[in-house]
Amino acid sequence: MKLFNKPFGDYLQSTKTGIGLLFVVSVVRFLMKPAFGVAYAQGTNLASVTILLPIVMAVYAVKAARSGGTFRDLLGVAAALCWSTTVFIMLGIAVSTFGGIDTYYIDPEHGGDVNAWLHMGGHILFSGVIFTLVMWGLGSLVFVLAGGSRKRAVA
Repeated sequence: MKLFNKPFGDYLQSTKTGIGLLFVVSVVRFLMKPAFGVAYAQGTNLASVTILLPIVMAVYAVKAARSGGTFRDLLGVAAALCWSTTVFIMLGIAVSTFGGIDTYYIDPEHGGDVNAWLHMGGHILFSGVIFTLVMWGLGSLVFVLAGGSRKRAVA
């Protein structure tokens, strides 16, 4: 049994705009504290991939509903978006920790006191696995509400 309807690269290609937006927000989030001097408590919601990701997923779910996509396609979209975001977050943590740059990614209010490898591993589990399933569920709900998966009569 296949997990996705198409090769994973097709989902990466079809979500490249959303992935680009998530990347831009990740970079802005990285720069908020060291470049702009905005404290974590004041700026964390201004540049949040956690807030942007469900919005982007909903947009792609509507797009899938209108183009005749399936629930498996939504899983591929959710995986492409969440796994890309996980990579961006892990890069932010790694560059911050090993480069000695004080950013939101290692701020004590964000879990920056934790070992960097454990912190990145937690993001693999949470962002890469759990959040993928949550986004698939959200996308499925939006997909159904947008009219997706209606069986067409075949003559």
